[in-house]
Amino acid sequence: MFNFLVIIFVFFSNIANCFANDDIYFIENNEIFLENNGNVLELRERAKNISFQNSFNILARKILGPTDFRKFQQLQDIEISNLIKDYKFQSEKIKDTNYFANISINFSKEKVKKFFINNKIKINVIISEEYLVIPLFKKFNTFYLWEKDNFWYDELIQEYDKRSLLKLFFPKKNHLNKFRITPSNLVNENSLKIQEFLDFHKKKKAIILFLEEDFDTMENKFRSKLLTKLFFNSKFIEINLLKNKALYDNSDSSIIELIAKQVIIDLENWWKNKIDDYDFKEDNKNEFDILIKTDDLKKVLYVEKIIKDILNENDLNIKEINQNFIVYKIQSNFSVERLNLALESKNLIIKKSDSEDLYLIDYN
Repeated sequence: MFNFLVIIFVFFSNIANCFANDDIYFIENNEIFLENNGNVLELRERAKNISFQNSFNILARKILGPTDFRKFQQLQDIEISNLIKDYKFQSEKIKDTNYFANISINFSKEKVKKFFINNKIKINVIISEEYLVIPLFKKFNTFYLWEKDNFWYDELIQEYDKRSLLKLFFPKKNHLNKFRITPSNLVNENSLKIQEFLDFHKKKKAIILFLEEDFDTMENKFRSKLLTKLFFNSKFIEINLLKNKALYDNSDSSIIELIAKQVIIDLENWWKNKIDDYDFKEDNKNEFDILIKTDDLKKVLYVEKIIKDILNENDLNIKEINQNFIVYKIQSNFSVERLNLALESKNLIIKKSDSEDLYLIDYN
């Protein structure tokens, strides 16, 4: 048994880097513009401090729900530099009258988590599986989907941050996608065509964003209406976005860009609220065992690495090990349901076995 254990951890050390996760703690393209006062060292220091503040605000907005973000905004005298792993000036331009810098910031995952825990602010860092986005646009009684003139599609992509907790996939505008699914398929809720489209792109769930924009000639106002639905397992579930719809239904000009910005924010909050739907015990720990068969060592190490990345340090420990399987003991704030939500993006699911308090890992 001892020799087998040594083999596992030696092998793990050699391949651990193969399983990199999306790094939501890395904030890039912080562009800082300052007036040139003639002191380059001072300008660089100011640019660095401003980028630290801006980056931490961006990170906080990513991992905090609206209520917790407001709590964060009330905090004062935050030593942000203590939370940073490293940073880099990607580019820098110094002219006679102005100064420009582009700075990337890499925050420490452990220090950021500890900071919010100490301030009693709940964070959500579960990354979603990838949702396929279908941005249907109707303007002046004409439908646009995969056409070049679908500006709704363009604005959504422009606003979407690929490092968000919510992973979105936008199919390309091309004639092949026009052939595979049409606006009428979506309006008529043709489940078969939508499922075929998902299957082709190897996705499980779709978010349909149907924006309709018209012009009221009597009042000289633009009218906008948004309908959002989640499609999964041949079912349509309405998602309520743009809570203050009146703001978007009576404008002097087209506001597609503004709507796209708010829709992306609302979708990200929708995902955070989805995480919050599952039990998370701040004080009491959930305890259960997971059995993983050792017929494929790479899979064992992959699953171990994934679960360790989700849980806190020391939440996962080996309880029993032999030639056929490994049993891990989990003691965590995460319930099984919440852990499964985090595992969706990796096509893994924890299922109950016949034995009490023992679970198995299933590869979807």
